[in-house]
Amino acid sequence: MRLRHIEVFHAVYEHGSISGAARMLNVSQPSVSKVLRHAEDQLGYELFQRTKGRLVATPQAHELFAEVAEVYTSLSKLSRTAHNIGSRKGGHLRVAVLPAIALAVAPRAIARLCEGNAEISSEITTLHSREMDRFLHERACDVAVGFRLNRNAGIAQTELGRPRLVLVTPRDAFGPTDQPVAIEALHELNFIGVRDSGPLADAFVNELNRYEVAPREVVTSHTYYAALALVREGMGITVADEYTVSALGTPDLSYYQLVPNVQAPIYAATLENSPNADLADRFIENLRAALCELSGPSTPGQPTTP
Repeated sequence: MRLRHIEVFHAVYEHGSISGAARMLNVSQPSVSKVLRHAEDQLGYELFQRTKGRLVATPQAHELFAEVAEVYTSLSKLSRTAHNIGSRKGGHLRVAVLPAIALAVAPRAIARLCEGNAEISSEITTLHSREMDRFLHERACDVAVGFRLNRNAGIAQTELGRPRLVLVTPRDAFGPTDQPVAIEALHELNFIGVRDSGPLADAFVNELNRYEVAPREVVTSHTYYAALALVREGMGITVADEYTVSALGTPDLSYYQLVPNVQAPIYAATLENSPNADLADRFIENLRAALCELSGPSTPGQPTTP
């Protein structure tokens, strides 16, 4: 299929009519009909059946649309990127961060980066730590932020801090929040598990095994913010990194320091010799400052207001 075939097929499929597709594409109805017939002739099968004045997609069209939708999305992205490249003057930074960092820390760092320079543009997306290598090597981002230390050649890394896990419970479940809670106290309690949520969660599971502590895992969550929501619904207790607690913690829950303290280093990674190195370095410094503001001894207890 040619690009024009894809464009017309996508429009007709989405709108269900020649007239709707023509309005969307800002062309005449005969033009849409002609391109659609040409596409069907080249493919050797019908994409739509004409039934009582309506176009009904054939099974072949449904199957084809799944692939065409991806191509159409890529074309739209290409068009936006081409436009953005021409309009950039102050630089453009693409950032991929952990969901916990995307909640509050990264937006703050981006805002500070852009202070006094409205011509800087940026993109932000989320990733898991295991995806850092791929995002960088595929040039999907300029800066990747996660827990995994990357030892591959060609990647520069900066340690940003060592966030800790915080025990999150219904309000006052373990008494005064200025008193730490031993990990043994979690044994056989209803618990929202965070297995496979990343290196910090892995470190917590290792501590559970080391102390032979076995909470009753009633639900498993792959994100800390979902785990907090489940605690709020009365499903049990959980742990979350201090950045998530700072961003999403609310007074109806309580937050305790765990003993032993569970921490893991978090890194910002960039490709060496990146053409965007200066902008990336400035973002990383702003990110480090924002992380420091949201972490510290005040996290357990009630969440701090950034």
